Amino acid sequence: MTPEAEQLVADFWQFTADQHWTTPSRDINAKVLRLLVAWLGIDAPLLEADVRAVTRLGPNWSGRRVAAFLDQRGLLVPLERTDPEQAALERLLQGVPDHLRDEADAWVRVLRGEGRKPSLTMNWVTIRRYAHFNVPALQQWGQRVSSLREITQKDIEDILGSRMGEQARSLHASLRSLFRALKRERVIFRDPARGVSVASTVNAPRRIPSDRLVGLLDKAPTAMAKVAVALVAIHALGPQEIRHQLLTGLDRPAGRLVVRRRFGDHVVYLDELTMKFLSDWLRERAERWPRSTNPHLIVTQVTAVDPNGPPVSKDGLRLIFRKLGIQPRTLRIDRMLDEAHETADPVHLMRVFGISDTTALKYVRAAHPHRFGPEPTQA
Repeated sequence: MTPEAEQLVADFWQFTADQHWTTPSRDINAKVLRLLVAWLGIDAPLLEADVRAVTRLGPNWSGRRVAAFLDQRGLLVPLERTDPEQAALERLLQGVPDHLRDEADAWVRVLRGEGRKPSLTMNWVTIRRYAHFNVPALQQWGQRVSSLREITQKDIEDILGSRMGEQARSLHASLRSLFRALKRERVIFRDPARGVSVASTVNAPRRIPSDRLVGLLDKAPTAMAKVAVALVAIHALGPQEIRHQLLTGLDRPAGRLVVRRRFGDHVVYLDELTMKFLSDWLRERAERWPRSTNPHLIVTQVTAVDPNGPPVSKDGLRLIFRKLGIQPRTLRIDRMLDEAHETADPVHLMRVFGISDTTALKYVRAAHPHRFGPEPTQA
């Protein structure tokens, strides 16, 4: 290696020491860097594609952190990145019959706010979930129709009748989105899904047995885990909100956390216990990754040093609750139901948890069924 390359490797070793990397992680990344600079030098920035190519040599090669280090030094030519959910959607749409693909693309454009008329932009996650249900239906219809203009209300009813429960309700919502968008774009002349309904059974939320909740926070193994569990168990935040929560939303002197939501910010007033967990976590984060520029409140050993500042993965957050033997959704429901038992005021629930009036009434009804009359369908 050239003297400049030798110095870069030495700087990398010092960087790993400052970031408190484990020895195995340091070794498998340093091996990649040494190979790259020995063969290619550092007179010009290295291609991220080359870094990835080296990592494919075997399981004992890892270059994700090498790419982040080189990027910080201005020595990396990054790949063009596509939103992973957008990429997943594109893979799903490849299964649409060719003669229906233009109509499927028109539907996606409307949901992304790129239709004939201005509209709200839907995120790729939601569109991908809709496509998960719509694509099999389009594959089935594509065998006998040349355009979605030929689909009738009976076709919608038949395909919904072949599904049960949540599958039927999810498919119904997805098809309503599809045909509503196509009618808006004047691709079809009438919406065949408009007059179709799916019977739904509303399940009242249930509380978690007290023995499962005892010591839950104490069982959380790390400072990060305690923060995640506290935000769900005490403040009823959802996993997605926790993953995408920004550090700038935390106001420690005021004891507040501003949670960004689609239809307006929700202010969480933090209790002393949650503030303690947050202080412990921020202290640990600063000690482990003092140079991290990730803007998110929750980071991991991988995301903390990633210059792109991604949120923690879904699996990373799920693993915390999986080790505790409980699902975050179940824990969130229990927290709101517990608050509803203390008060029968839906407005109070709306203010505390930032939920809609319909959701608040659902929890009040579940907590105080004797205050409500029988359902009209059961009278």
